[in-house]
Amino acid sequence: MGKLIVMVLGLAFSGCLHACPKLLYMALNYNTENDAIDAQYWGKTVGVQGAFISYLMTYWTTNVGAAPTSLWKGAKTFQQTYARYGVTDNFIKVSIFSNLDWNDPNVVNQYVTNFGNLAKLARYAGFKGIALDLEPYSSAWGGVAGGNQQIVQAAGISIGQAMYQAYPNMTLIVLPDVVYEYSVTQDLTLSTGGYALSIPFVTGLFTQPWKRVIMATEGTYRASPASIVNWVNVAYSDYNGMFVPGQFPFSVAPGIWPLGVSITDKSAVMSVDQFQQNLATDYTVTNSYVWIFGMGTAWQSDKYGSVVSNFPEYTSVVQNACAK
Repeated sequence: MGKLIVMVLGLAFSGCLHACPKLLYMALNYNTENDAIDAQYWGKTVGVQGAFISYLMTYWTTNVGAAPTSLWKGAKTFQQTYARYGVTDNFIKVSIFSNLDWNDPNVVNQYVTNFGNLAKLARYAGFKGIALDLEPYSSAWGGVAGGNQQIVQAAGISIGQAMYQAYPNMTLIVLPDVVYEYSVTQDLTLSTGGYALSIPFVTGLFTQPWKRVIMATEGTYRASPASIVNWVNVAYSDYNGMFVPGQFPFSVAPGIWPLGVSITDKSAVMSVDQFQQNLATDYTVTNSYVWIFGMGTAWQSDKYGSVVSNFPEYTSVVQNACAK
């Protein structure tokens, strides 16, 4: 019954469910994982079909330029290199690593310009789209960021319009599930101000006729298979009404966290069997993407140590998750 409900909801938003969603990895550092050896590792050894790419636009105040530069050309080479090894669906990930400022119109206009330019870069380089990580690592949706519902929603409209006009065929990913995050944090005093204004911001983004919009949820990270189905159902329900029906295809992408207890501890978060069961369930509830959250460098051997001893068993799960 749970599968039937989520399929009905998914059909209402996005059309028929496909048999094999693509698997993304979060995240790769653009500056340090940008050659053929890295691309081959992620595409062939691990077996993902895409990734969230960090540090192309580190801050909302970062301007990547409006026309091709060495950065743009490097990003294009990155995309082409990864695509040769099957890692085709890459998204430029932008996080909130410094306080936002909604009170200064000049700063807000800078955000609009910067995201429009980022979309130009993404189109030029061949990236699938942009992923907006709206988690308030710094104040963004309240607190010292200031603003109000009207200001932030208007900014969301303008930022969305700038990105869409620059790259009409891009896919927009929004994470985490801000409706859920607000529901569990609204009564707490958070130093960053919490998630309150993230909802009008996303509502503003959703005014554009995007090629596709993905809500990447973290609630499924370590959930049981039954709970995964429920998480996805609730997410579809929560976003129903936030945009005009038919405005764009919308789907929920469940996240999964199998390895990496902390930045320096690469231990397993779930067993191989749990990983296999959860990933199989993830693949039944979406028609777009499933994504692996990689805590630190849990999926690589580096200065923090080697991967878990049975690492090949985890990559085997990845590579056989959607065997045809």
